[in-house]
Amino acid sequence: MGTLGAAKLSSNLIRVSNELLADTGVDMEGFLAGRIGSRIGRAESRLIVQGTGAGTPKQPKGLDASVTITKNTASAATFTWKEINALIHSVDPAYRSAPNYRLAFNDNTLKVIEEMEDGQGRPLWLPGIDGGAPPTILKQKYVIDQAVADIGPGKKFMYGGDFSQFVVRRVRYMALKRLVERFADFDQTGFIAFHRFGCVLQDTAAIGALVGKPA
Repeated sequence: MGTLGAAKLSSNLIRVSNELLADTGVDMEGFLAGRIGSRIGRAESRLIVQGTGAGTPKQPKGLDASVTITKNTASAATFTWKEINALIHSVDPAYRSAPNYRLAFNDNTLKVIEEMEDGQGRPLWLPGIDGGAPPTILKQKYVIDQAVADIGPGKKFMYGGDFSQFVVRRVRYMALKRLVERFADFDQTGFIAFHRFGCVLQDTAAIGALVGKPA
């Protein structure tokens, strides 16, 4: 089990003229808070998958660096439904039957899957029906995450497992600071936000990854 620390994200400094703050017909501070929150949210989503656990400042250790159960594809540029099935069976059946078992990949990978057929010519991807079951792949639910890599040599481009075992802890939600005096000589106000969070795969047996054939 890894250590659940915390990384700090910064929005970086945004300087706004006091004329704009005073004259605008909209709530500029509220507008900035929304845009900064979106920026930090995208950065957090990326690091949850791609964080290395190293660097200065130190990044959280995301899925890519944490998952150790891997299955290689026969090709560096494509994959088959049988290789997805091998990924599904790479973790213990107890995790496959867990409520939070999911496959996870990006939208480019979904496009490839939507065009696949199994050995009997049946579509691998089964769309959901309004009011019915959600869409599945080989009877497994999935999520789309654009932070997951495209298929490529040595790339973990699909994950499968019980994601309740991957814990995300938000130590401090976004705190927006208003810097009034710092830029007073420019007649400007500064805004900056910080957000602290951490993540850890608490059971490495719970999630596997499908990897493009190494170069």
